[in-house]
Amino acid sequence: MQMETKSIEIHNVSEDSINSVLNWFEARTPSFYTLGRTYFNSNQDIQKIFYETIMKIHEEIQHVKEDIQFESRVTEIFLNECRARLSISSREQAIEEAAGEIVPGLSKLAAKYKEALAVTYLKGLPFEEGSQVLQITTRELISRLADGIEELSRELNYGNLSGSCAEYQENFIEYLGKSLSRREKIELEIHFYQCDGCREVLSVFQDVILLLERTTEQVPFPHDFMDQIYERVAETERLKREKRKKRSRIGLAAVGLFTFMICTGFVTGGFSSLYYSWMGWTEQEEKEIVQFYKDGISEPLNLEQESNGVKVRIKTAVADEVQTLIYYEIEDMNEENQYFINYHEGARVENEYEIFEEDARPVFRHPFEEETDDEGNIFRGTLSLAPVKSDSGTVELRLMRLQKAMKEGAERSNFKYYESVEFAEGEWSFDIPVTKQSSTVYDLNQETEVEGIPFRIDKLTLAPTATLLEYSFPRMKGEQSIEHISMSGLESKNKTAEVDHFYGEHIDSYGDWSTFQSMFDSLYFDEPDKVNLVLDSINIFVEDNKTIEINQENNFPQVFTYLGNELTIDSFETGNPTKVHITDKYTQNREYERLHLDLTSENQLESYSMGSGGEGVLVDREGNQYDPEEYYSTLDSIGRQPRYFQTTHEIELYRDASDDPIIPKYLLIRGYSTTKYAEDKIGIQLD
Repeated sequence: MQMETKSIEIHNVSEDSINSVLNWFEARTPSFYTLGRTYFNSNQDIQKIFYETIMKIHEEIQHVKEDIQFESRVTEIFLNECRARLSISSREQAIEEAAGEIVPGLSKLAAKYKEALAVTYLKGLPFEEGSQVLQITTRELISRLADGIEELSRELNYGNLSGSCAEYQENFIEYLGKSLSRREKIELEIHFYQCDGCREVLSVFQDVILLLERTTEQVPFPHDFMDQIYERVAETERLKREKRKKRSRIGLAAVGLFTFMICTGFVTGGFSSLYYSWMGWTEQEEKEIVQFYKDGISEPLNLEQESNGVKVRIKTAVADEVQTLIYYEIEDMNEENQYFINYHEGARVENEYEIFEEDARPVFRHPFEEETDDEGNIFRGTLSLAPVKSDSGTVELRLMRLQKAMKEGAERSNFKYYESVEFAEGEWSFDIPVTKQSSTVYDLNQETEVEGIPFRIDKLTLAPTATLLEYSFPRMKGEQSIEHISMSGLESKNKTAEVDHFYGEHIDSYGDWSTFQSMFDSLYFDEPDKVNLVLDSINIFVEDNKTIEINQENNFPQVFTYLGNELTIDSFETGNPTKVHITDKYTQNREYERLHLDLTSENQLESYSMGSGGEGVLVDREGNQYDPEEYYSTLDSIGRQPRYFQTTHEIELYRDASDDPIIPKYLLIRGYSTTKYAEDKIGIQLD
């Protein structure tokens, strides 16, 4: 498995390079985090900016045809995301609150000075790149830096700046930035020798710049800051490929019967229900729409636009506190292709920050839920967006491109069926009215045990579009900690609501307990008085330390055992990075699935970074083995929760401070992860 540890160049980036983009960000997280802190105090806000920037730069670099200055472009997108997230009315207040904590006095500067200083000294871009990011000339950037440092030095009471010569002061920025020509540098240094005032001001400028440059190293940086970003990016990428099972269709009603039923509806007063039952909504997705119509949850919209021979129709929209669902239909008027809306590929909501809840986690509902038209030119799908803020509003949806659904060379049950990278370009804009529907919420606080571990059901929310379950458990129990609890579904008297395997959220932690949220199909219309929570498996980390001294004589392979399993250090390439390859063969009775490894020097004080990867095998409950890519080729296999046994470990150690080789002495096993299958059903009383 090839690991990325270096910066990427734009021409090396492909559509499969999301890991390269993430690794690139990983190496620069502190500087981007500090830049984000000039806008926001909240780590959650900054994480959202990171996520949006990562996804947008990943989308953009797949389509550019020439090399670009990559870091400049990423910084520009990052800044634009920061600006967009701030409402106009609260922007200055938010910047002031955030910036005041990282650099005293920075919040009081004009925005143009703050951004110039942040991009140049907090982010560390050269003058030329910084000016491109801010879309000003290099000369204007240097002028803003000089004025900004002068203003900031006054706020910090760093000294008197009145004694310098005006004609030389702006050159101080380029002098300290080592960008003056040799002639100008010599001329300025001769002037410093003769002018005490300029020497004093230069010293103040230098102190302010050093303060700003050191801020990135000193800002408290959460060690797990990138974890949720990685999870969300991974979830988004997975959902671009996956597809639910093909759903059966019900035949269209005959025109005569359709007319008869409508007439009967007028006579009997049951027109609304009959009309919505026979108006042509025939697929499973249409059944959902009919249910919404019957209960007054939504109304038919039938907004329609055509561009470049492709017609997009917005059929209806449903909004609640979980999500905003847009039901649509796309027809290729040339009757050749099928297209769907990929929200990360050419779609956006123009008023996103005004209409949607900013702190809500979007529900990633893939667009491939519905069986496509038999004739091959109509696609019916669903787009999930964040929940709306107010009781009602208008979603300003703009589509610039539609992704082509692959029809040849793959089975419809296979994820690869949807890996086409062809698009229909165009312009489709819709103003979609939405009304936020209420939900039924049960505060439960019901305690029980699962596999001897305390487990608490906190809250159940029945919304029109989904069911949310909040639950808690202690993360630690002796030397064990729970990593994840997997569920199968919620059983009611009429149906089983399947769990969304791609949704899961950590809500809160209090003391030794942590609270999580899972999502299931909607039970809103069933109005159950009791449900059964069906559990599937528990992922556990077990602390079990072992230290292996690495053979320094390059006498490999080096064999050792752990919990009865034989492992081999196959190779050890010393350098910067130092690369270690370990084989951890799967055996039928192997107790653990994945080891938690570390490498340290003799005194365990040497500082370096570590990246890891590897390969593995999936094993189902019956002991059958699968290649991970083949196993997850169909959605049918997702819910069976196999165990993933890692069979190789590829570790890289690297340091940025020097080029000296890294020579660790010990391999440390901190413990291991394992899975226990559960057959429990937990009854939840709702009356």
